[in-house]
Amino acid sequence: MKNAVWYVMLTLLFFFSCAPMNRTIGMRQVYQYPEIKNNTKPLLPDLTKILSVPLQSFTVDTHSDTILYGIEGTILFINPVCLNFSSGVPQKKITVELKELYTKAALLKERAYTISNGRMLESDGSIYVHAYAENGEAIEITCENALRIRLPREVQENMIYFQGKRNDKGNMNWEVDGSIAPIYEETGYDFVAEEDEPIEISQTEAVLHTYFFSIQKFGWINCDRFYDDMRTKTDFIATFRLPVSEKKVVQVHNYIVFDSLMSIIPLENDLSGQWVCPNLPIGAAVTCISIQKTDTHLYYGSKKTRVGDRESSIIPLNEIKEADLIKLLDLSL
Repeated sequence: MKNAVWYVMLTLLFFFSCAPMNRTIGMRQVYQYPEIKNNTKPLLPDLTKILSVPLQSFTVDTHSDTILYGIEGTILFINPVCLNFSSGVPQKKITVELKELYTKAALLKERAYTISNGRMLESDGSIYVHAYAENGEAIEITCENALRIRLPREVQENMIYFQGKRNDKGNMNWEVDGSIAPIYEETGYDFVAEEDEPIEISQTEAVLHTYFFSIQKFGWINCDRFYDDMRTKTDFIATFRLPVSEKKVVQVHNYIVFDSLMSIIPLENDLSGQWVCPNLPIGAAVTCISIQKTDTHLYYGSKKTRVGDRESSIIPLNEIKEADLIKLLDLSL
């Protein structure tokens, strides 16, 4: 009897194992969730990165004197013998970095405001020069002619060399720096023949047509002069209007750009919430510019006006793309 039962079970097992399986038995339909598209706009970088003037980088061999040419015409003459490495061990190569600011747009982008301890300046060009060793260590200048610089600008009267430092807001302030020494070029010697012997009759310094100087430390350098306007002064007050829907501005750069001068001055937010630029000459033609940023949107507004015309100091802002902003600044300033 037991054998019969086992025989029936084996037969049934063989039958089901050989029969084709119905693949729908025991299966359930799985719900397919729709693909979620990420419509979130990417976060915008800091305004400093958006507006920054491109940094030029050069690799220099320390075994020979080198001349570097900036894309805007700056010329650097480097004598590596006069460079000291922080480790005390000479390196075979160094990296030299350069920024050139020869337009109002470039000064504005870098917030290289034309101010020296509250006094207004008129600029004739600014540059940034820095150097470091191949392994990243710092470099110091140890002699007078280690780094000579020629700016591609015609010499103007009363120009002074300044060194620039940024404050805690990132805005530039310029200090007169006596360590920046002008370099003069000799015309050479003139000779007359007397008894078949040349006799020196004159030696003079050439009149410089471009700024040529040496520096004792790296950093921001400019050639500016103090601007003194005898007109009555007043505070310029501006109001900037964003679209009604925008309430989350995280970064603001506001500027006064003089139409007839190479001068850029910031507007500061006072305790009452107004944007103010103090002590400007009444009647001066200026352009008031605002660049504001949220996490995902960029806004721009500008208006040409005159200092003292309070009715024209309301500036609406409109959304703008990063690339369009850069083009607009380069074309309009």
